Amino acid sequence: MASFLFVHGAFQGGWVWRNIRPLLHNRGHAVHTPTLSGCGYLFSGFRPELDLTTYVKDMASYLDIEDLDEVVLVGHSYSGMICGALMMLQPQRIRQAIFVDAVIPQSNRSFVDIAGKQFEQMLTQHRLDNELIRPWPVQVFGIDGPKAAWFESRLRPFPQQAFHTGFPGRFDPAIRPISYITCRKTMSPFIREAAQKAAELSWPVHELDSAHCPMLACPEALTELLATIAQPGDTAP
Repeated sequence: MASFLFVHGAFQGGWVWRNIRPLLHNRGHAVHTPTLSGCGYLFSGFRPELDLTTYVKDMASYLDIEDLDEVVLVGHSYSGMICGALMMLQPQRIRQAIFVDAVIPQSNRSFVDIAGKQFEQMLTQHRLDNELIRPWPVQVFGIDGPKAAWFESRLRPFPQQAFHTGFPGRFDPAIRPISYITCRKTMSPFIREAAQKAAELSWPVHELDSAHCPMLACPEALTELLATIAQPGDTAP
């Protein structure tokens, strides 16, 4: 049995993993899907100063309060930044990490620094007056058909500062085993480039025939892949 800790991406909440939870539970795994401060159902607690540092503290506190060890840490999209920092902060609690179509951190650099000018322009276009970024169109997430309206109704603005906070110090990609899951239909160029970076780092790279949110587009296939990667024999060095 593995103990999974899932960290959601920008504009979302722990709800985005709802189709994954029962599938992994049925396989005997423990599943944790917390929601970050000011996100999802916690949006009423938004504060302009929420940033990457806040979110890393959220997840570090969750690990401590829930007494989690030997965790399989799963990060999606923006939360690659959170998971990378959490691995540096509490490596003793984490067995391995799985990045799902996620940004790969770089030492001292922010999400905007890594994503580049095109993303920075996108931020400007989606900026609201209260230090928030409104969600991208659902097509960017790769959600269409009957799920699109349901998904869009649950998205919430995300703090601008979170995209501009630099990674806290040095990122060591060798501190724990990391696998990367790339989605073939992802629209974002820098997320596609992250998969190439993962291969250059000699991480195992797996592909899904999915757009950016496989937890909703193909939960069964994602669950199968997560369970396979998280085999008990695959332990930290």
